[in-house]
Amino acid sequence: MNFTSLKKKTSFQYCEKQLKKQKKAGKKTPEKIQTVGVLADSRLFGSYDISRNLSQKLNLPHKNLEIIIFENLKDDFVTQHYNTFTEKDFGMYGKIKAQNVMGFVDSSYDLLINYCSSDSIYVSLVAVRSKAKFKVGFANETLQDLYDFMISVEGNKIDVFNDELAKYLQILDLL
Repeated sequence: MNFTSLKKKTSFQYCEKQLKKQKKAGKKTPEKIQTVGVLADSRLFGSYDISRNLSQKLNLPHKNLEIIIFENLKDDFVTQHYNTFTEKDFGMYGKIKAQNVMGFVDSSYDLLINYCSSDSIYVSLVAVRSKAKFKVGFANETLQDLYDFMISVEGNKIDVFNDELAKYLQILDLL
């Protein structure tokens, strides 16, 4: 077993342990959503402006959105304009080594949205460790304990996801 495989395995074990802890602990739901943390994939970001679309749908100013992108493809545009992280930003047992990732997970967002449809352990670690009060993501059976709310969208269409998210946040009286 090489170091990368060992790092992934220990990170996965840490993630599972944290999910069990969070399941037992009670969660606080925000009264109204004012701040949003967004997890996205660099492949998605090349073709879609998440911040503009999301701020319109949720009726929030851009400054209330913080976006961090998991960079699985080297993309200079994404790296220059957005906060990014890679698997190199993690150590054994899911320990975060990068300051930008630590800052993101330590922020108490009212809402965390995970647009990553892939089952990357490093994206899951950021979502698990996030101090967000309400977490939303694509419906995924393996991550159902991670999210407070999951939205099933065929083909992971972001516009449909955002429309559904805004609709349900209105119903839950969080917007």
